[in-house]
Amino acid sequence: MFWYVFKHYAKNMLTVLLALSLLFTGLDFLMTNSSLPSFNIKVLYIFNRWQESLNLLYPLAIAFGAIWTKISFIKNNTLIALYSLGVSQRDIFKPFLALAILTYVIFVGLNFTQFALASDIARAIKKGRYNISNSTDDMFFKYNSSFIYAKRLIVKESRFEGLKIFIIDGQDVVELQEAKEAIFKDGYWLAKDVTIKRVVDDKSRLEISHRDTLITLKGYNPKILNSIYENRRLTLYESVMADRLLLAQGITTTKIRADIYSKVLTPLFSITILIILIFSIPSHARYLNMVIVTAQTLGGTLFMWGVLFALNRMGQNGVISPELASILPIALLSILALYIYSSSNSRI
Repeated sequence: MFWYVFKHYAKNMLTVLLALSLLFTGLDFLMTNSSLPSFNIKVLYIFNRWQESLNLLYPLAIAFGAIWTKISFIKNNTLIALYSLGVSQRDIFKPFLALAILTYVIFVGLNFTQFALASDIARAIKKGRYNISNSTDDMFFKYNSSFIYAKRLIVKESRFEGLKIFIIDGQDVVELQEAKEAIFKDGYWLAKDVTIKRVVDDKSRLEISHRDTLITLKGYNPKILNSIYENRRLTLYESVMADRLLLAQGITTTKIRADIYSKVLTPLFSITILIILIFSIPSHARYLNMVIVTAQTLGGTLFMWGVLFALNRMGQNGVISPELASILPIALLSILALYIYSSSNSRI
């Protein structure tokens, strides 16, 4: 019984996911087709937009696939046949839950890879930038009580050019450390041939010294630093590292936290909706109007997804706390889902 239900749900969910993602990609491509110069570029753009749509729409596919499967089981009297064999509601629910969790885990795992960056790649292609830049010029940022200027960051080589470290005491610059280049190694930046200019004797004299090497900027991974500075998307791992890094520097992490929640927490709404739908839709065709129930469940799911999407955007923009925008709604839905599950009868 488990694999029978699992197979039908998997087929329906994959069909819905492909249909939604291809529709999303196709509509987007129709609006941008004329601005893309060659066939190869168009294929690359379509592929990255498709990946973006998969990541965005898979929670809907989990819920819509479950609705489709249960409605078809009711229509074909499959549920009645299973119940007549002594199968309980919760037994029928298990394959739905197993596949939903498996799908969720797969996509969360994919967000640890370059899959999470598909939207940035597609956006760059649309703007005519066919290679996302791996270097950033004129960077200026904070590190502990110092401020850092770098003429250029070359990500592929994990190298700074023209590095300057301004050490601040109160509102005054008391020391300047300059290096022609610095290399990222073992979690630190190793600056070479460093010139140090220090204000001494109550600001009356400038002392200049030299060092062969200087270790600084602990934890400032070049790829993460470049992505933050250029306002690009991060993989889940990079987002967690960036959150820790910015928190350590006392810099707000609202947008990064909201992005993490959108990839990890918000998709869980599909599993809570799955529980609510499976145990709320009557099991007999005589007890429901197929058209009305289908419209209500699809509409309700879309509405909830839209609300969560809007809340997440508000969290990213700092209108409300990311925790309030993401954690609270999922927690409330989870409580409702657990209540419905616990109050359901084990058997029909």
